[in-house]
Amino acid sequence: MGSSPASASGPCRRAGGTSSALLQLFVLAALVGCSVEERRFVGGGGGAGGTGGAGAGETSSDAASSSDAVSSAGSGGSCTGPSDCPAPAEPCQVPACVAGRCGTAPLPEGTEIAPNAGDCQRLLCDGRGAQVAVAADEPEDDHNPCTADTCVGTTPKHTPQPGSCPAGRCDDAGNCVPAAECSRDAECGASTECIRYTCDNGLCAAQPAPAGTFCNSLQDQCDGAGRCIDCVNSGGCGECCVCSAAGVCVQA
Repeated sequence: MGSSPASASGPCRRAGGTSSALLQLFVLAALVGCSVEERRFVGGGGGAGGTGGAGAGETSSDAASSSDAVSSAGSGGSCTGPSDCPAPAEPCQVPACVAGRCGTAPLPEGTEIAPNAGDCQRLLCDGRGAQVAVAADEPEDDHNPCTADTCVGTTPKHTPQPGSCPAGRCDDAGNCVPAAECSRDAECGASTECIRYTCDNGLCAAQPAPAGTFCNSLQDQCDGAGRCIDCVNSGGCGECCVCSAAGVCVQA
């Protein structure tokens, strides 16, 4: 009978020991869990840092965009005014200082550059920094009294014209040759509305009518070189038409 309490208390102590061990395991697991959560929290901070990194990435992108804007405005050296920048190679552009960087600006549309009288054209700026050639009625003078200087579009043209010249008279090829001897006007040629042949002091002479003189029953005009053509100026055309550079009336 004396051994019964001992045998009874033994199992109780083992059970108590087991419960104590389980409790310790739960506490340890809880501590480990807290440590894991803490590590995860720190990692989350790193994630926040990652978010901050994303913000830094956005800042970098913004900086790149700002750099592109400066580059498009001016790609040259730094400046405080246009006088700090070199002259552009294109004559229709001028130096410009944009956002502290050297760039260029276009001259206004219609600005004439490098005028060169006699080439039948004018160089104008298009307002976007480039130049364009337009026709101009400014023919080159070839200093030959036997040719008529005109423009066909943007091309100079020197057409032979009859008439007198220092050495005598102009032939059909536009050369000045000695005048033929004559005794009367009819020996020098057949006069028309646009040219008159005369015999002056025994030598033939030809005098073209001024350019714009009406001919062909007032339907056309003399070109100043002895020929009757469609028109020389718009006065030779009807109200609905204008005279083209080629001497032809065209629809207005």
